[in-house]
Amino acid sequence: MARSRDLAGPPGGTGNSERILKQKLVLKQCSLAVALALGSSPLLAQDAATDTQAPQRVVITGSNLKRIDSETATPVQVVKKEEITRMGVNTVKELMDTLTSADRGALSDVGGNNSFAGGASSVALRGLGKQSTLVLLNSRRVAPYALADYNEVFTNLDTLPLDAVERVEILRNGGSAIYGSDAVAGVINIITRSDYKGLQARASHNQSLKNSQIHESTVALTGGMGDLGTDRYNVLANVEVYRRNATNWRSMVDDINPAYGEKFSAVAPGSGQMFGERGAPSTFSYPGNIIGQGALPGCETKNAAGLCVYDRYSRFQAQPSANRVNALVSGKLAISEKLEGFAEVLYSHTKTDYMSAFLTYDSTANATLWGDPQTSSRREFNYYYLPATHPLNTTGEEAPLRYRFADSPSYRHTVSDQYRTLAGLRGSLGDYEWETAAGVMGSKTKDRSRGSLSVTGFRDVIGTPENGDPLFFNRGYKIGQANTPEVLNALFPENGYDGKITQTFIDGKISGEVGKFMGNPVSVAVGGEIRHEKMTITPTNNLAVGDIVGNGVSTANASRTNESVFAEGNLKPINSLELTGAVRVDKFKDVKAHASPKVSARWEAAPQLMIRGTWESGFRAPNLTESAQSSKFAFDNGQRDPKRCDQAQRLADDLRARSDALPATDPNKQLLSARADTVESDECTASVASVVRNNPNLKPETSRSATLGFVVEPVRGTSVSVDFWHIKRKDEIGLKSTAELLAAEDSLPPRTIERLSLDQDRTFTPAERAQYGVTKGPLSSTSGMFENTVQTKTSGIDMSLTSRIPTPIGRVDVVGNATYLLDYKLFAPTRNGGSWGDNLAGQHGASKLTANLMATLGLGSFSHSVRATVRSPQKLQYDYYDDEYNAAGCAESGYEPNECRVASYVRWDYNLTYTGIRNLTLSLFVRNALNHRPPVDLRQFGSDGSGIIPQDLEDVQGRSVRVTAEYRF
Repeated sequence: MARSRDLAGPPGGTGNSERILKQKLVLKQCSLAVALALGSSPLLAQDAATDTQAPQRVVITGSNLKRIDSETATPVQVVKKEEITRMGVNTVKELMDTLTSADRGALSDVGGNNSFAGGASSVALRGLGKQSTLVLLNSRRVAPYALADYNEVFTNLDTLPLDAVERVEILRNGGSAIYGSDAVAGVINIITRSDYKGLQARASHNQSLKNSQIHESTVALTGGMGDLGTDRYNVLANVEVYRRNATNWRSMVDDINPAYGEKFSAVAPGSGQMFGERGAPSTFSYPGNIIGQGALPGCETKNAAGLCVYDRYSRFQAQPSANRVNALVSGKLAISEKLEGFAEVLYSHTKTDYMSAFLTYDSTANATLWGDPQTSSRREFNYYYLPATHPLNTTGEEAPLRYRFADSPSYRHTVSDQYRTLAGLRGSLGDYEWETAAGVMGSKTKDRSRGSLSVTGFRDVIGTPENGDPLFFNRGYKIGQANTPEVLNALFPENGYDGKITQTFIDGKISGEVGKFMGNPVSVAVGGEIRHEKMTITPTNNLAVGDIVGNGVSTANASRTNESVFAEGNLKPINSLELTGAVRVDKFKDVKAHASPKVSARWEAAPQLMIRGTWESGFRAPNLTESAQSSKFAFDNGQRDPKRCDQAQRLADDLRARSDALPATDPNKQLLSARADTVESDECTASVASVVRNNPNLKPETSRSATLGFVVEPVRGTSVSVDFWHIKRKDEIGLKSTAELLAAEDSLPPRTIERLSLDQDRTFTPAERAQYGVTKGPLSSTSGMFENTVQTKTSGIDMSLTSRIPTPIGRVDVVGNATYLLDYKLFAPTRNGGSWGDNLAGQHGASKLTANLMATLGLGSFSHSVRATVRSPQKLQYDYYDDEYNAAGCAESGYEPNECRVASYVRWDYNLTYTGIRNLTLSLFVRNALNHRPPVDLRQFGSDGSGIIPQDLEDVQGRSVRVTAEYRF
């Protein structure tokens, strides 16, 4: 194995001993200051440079050059294994959510049922999306998840084993000059254990004390054998099994924050149908209701008005079940003193099971719209009345039906396998060190769902009412009766996707000292990489032909090879100043070669003060779902139609007023209230179809990022770092948002937004259209292709604190991190001919301040840790076009000023670790120790949750306890 050089100087006689000692003392001070700047343990930094152990050169995330323990000008946060344990996280995804620089709204498998990429979790830094954060495992890429989330390709965090993690290094500014595409917002490098010997078993169980059905468990086994120094080899194997049970809102609905129900009932009395008295039942029921007639025969659950009702919460899933097996095997072999071989195999199998609500049928609802992938045209499904000839209809005329297909299978199963296999060599050649590796990696996902209608199945077993079918809803499928599996399979066929990604690569680099400048060494690293990738996303045939009502579809079938070369060098013009420069050139198919440069500086202004700064150009190449052959048909839900929503709300208010005037025994009371809900839902939280094509002429997204900060040690044992950061990204690949398009509808080209004709309007009758001034038909769809259309700029301040405080009873170690968001703006091409939107810092989804602080006290065999997590308040409003949640919109909805925001939140966690029994470590982690509720978010509840359920499971989770036992054999 190639050995690192000892920068303390060459071995010498007694005449050199004083000089060597002085150099080592200086080295310890420098290593300590930089380690503190990175948030690592000061004690560990000192230990790395003791007189009995020569300091070792290591590679830190954000550089290809080896340095003395964490010596870098780039802001890097390091989270070590001990800290991970004290934070009580159960998965890598939970660990990423603790980062103050990470977006809390990034995709999670818990909420992935409505995502194209269900069964996966991601991380996004700086609010720039999951595609702009590069995730590495042991400094190399892992294959993306096999299903793109619409157009976003990302790393699935659920496939990475938490138990094998030794530390995580977070590069909190761009990294394209070192790592290439996708590192615009930053890099997360997950480092696993190495040189491990022995056998260790760990079991952990996490349980909510408020709702016992919320729990998850992990079992892991880690083994290592061989000593690289004496046996000339080391092999590490880790396997981790994770399980999470499914939970439904029905068992927890009584624990939902009462402020939600009180607010929605107060604002709209009729919305008791939505939330009401702790989850009022729905008149979309089984065997159903005929409006004007009442409950159908066989109904066992009726309300005071005699209408058949259904408990909707029985199918509202709070979290899906998840089963995962993650395995890692790695090894090293010392072939000679100057040559080492290494290999690594990663495998993951994940399964996520979602429960879906049963489909409803509403004869008064507007048509469901979606796209036909074969023709790129719009499809629509209309809801028809029961004919007068139907045996269940006794009204003598066509009558509306409110029905729930409670006999249908409604689920989504997602199974995914991911792997990475690589092998390589590293060694030394004279004064240079080199490394090369080759590998293959991939991901394969099978995603299957049931519960949506088939157009052909509906015609076969229910009928074709548009042609005057006298047997409509009286063919193969029988309302409220037992139906055969064959009928249900025809009506609700299985549909979904098969996704597959494969990548092969070979890389290499060489680094070392190439000369001297002003008496100081000049170090250089050069290298390159070739990577081939292939991606296919194949929908089932019924999705491919547009046969599944209302379902979007995504397809891809493309491949490409990209090559890159890179170089990095540093020098010291004076002893206290280090300058580093790097550049990487990447070439992707159909995209011009792109160069990403970076410069950084690190100045030791004083023994206790270091000043640092960076400037970098980043980029993201179009992925295979954006530029290569692909198509997408999707829906943008929760959209307010500015041409029809105000009129719909006035109609809904009038309907509720008429409902309130009727006695509780009148069946029209709840039907009028229910229609009011439907009117508001169809026009104020509309579902708009979107037809999108790939664009082979896309340019890469590019960015400019800069940081400037300092690290200071005001007193011994305490270090504070402050770094200002700024990122501006342009030529972003995406689509103009539906809300933005609707706000500028009158100025857009024809057919950008399509509407149904007024004679297809199911919300307003002709008389109501005249009464309320409705002149535009219902929203239908938007169309377009991916474009380099927008820009984003964001800036803020990162702060870190590490401190060791001696007390009479023991030392207290303090670690804290905070991010203060100064600026976050999106460029709006449709606003005033193109201008920046509002500053979203402090608006919905973007707290200005996110911080955490943890203090640990060791007392003999016990270790106590207390951790506080803080988020500052947010307004409910998003950008300039969001007039529903600005001050005027909130007032119109009846929200008080303090309700037109999400309040600040502080959560306290506690961890107790006991090591008093040989080879055994016991931990007790209490999450949310003070049992504080998260603040009420009326926007999430009303829009995303449809006024039915909160969007934050923490609302009902309350205090939870995690118990962990770890035994080393």
